Amino acid sequence: MQLLSPLSALPLLLTLTSLSPLTTASPAPRAPPPNLPPPNPSSLPHRTLAGIRLVDTPIVRDAEALAKQYSPGSYNHVMRCWLWGALQLRHNATLAAQVDLEVHAVGLMLHDLASAHNLSHPFVSADRRFEVDSAIAAANFIRGHRDGGEWPDWRVQRVWDGIALHAEPKLALYKEPDVFAIYWGNELEWSYGRPGGQRMGITEEEHAAVMEAFPNEDGGGDSDGPSAGLLWFIAWYCKYKPESTYGVWGCGAGLFAGWT
Repeated sequence: MQLLSPLSALPLLLTLTSLSPLTTASPAPRAPPPNLPPPNPSSLPHRTLAGIRLVDTPIVRDAEALAKQYSPGSYNHVMRCWLWGALQLRHNATLAAQVDLEVHAVGLMLHDLASAHNLSHPFVSADRRFEVDSAIAAANFIRGHRDGGEWPDWRVQRVWDGIALHAEPKLALYKEPDVFAIYWGNELEWSYGRPGGQRMGITEEEHAAVMEAFPNEDGGGDSDGPSAGLLWFIAWYCKYKPESTYGVWGCGAGLFAGWT
């Protein structure tokens, strides 16, 4: 059965979902694939971007296309996050040996998939955190992909957890290496330029190359503190999705921005 649909058909496919992180794109039962280890990194195709060696498999390329189509306002941001994450692995061989490169790439590129300020967006719910909406959409994208459909459940779950927890260090930093690394790929976007912030070995030259390839034109990241763009980004959720915002990291910033 052909599982890969054109990107233009993905909204219908991915919105047929429930709260379960592992909701499949099709209700037809199928035997779960064996719990095999992820592909050996040396066996995967690669490309070079901003001087960084990156995994380049069909599901990774299609995840990038999905991010560009459905979260264009944060496309440069998520691409930078993937590159920061790849640079972190370059500088940490121990972590790199434990991280599934496809899980890492898909998790970082799709972590803002449902971040649009539009309740009519195909991936945006009225009552869930955007991180959860993004995680659900990403999991269904994987399940509907011709290669992702063969992933064992634990690989899909790592993507789901990495996206859902990408702004929750109190949880993500105690999860599996894949989830830990997805968190840091996003965190380095904010931490690198902050006085005293973490850089995880990334050099000024490496940082400059990434910023040149994907300039900060989307109002987020690479700051020395919460930018006005970030505050207003969060404030929208406080106003239009308050049930998903009270008690979480964005609430205080949203109130600070004046949207209660």
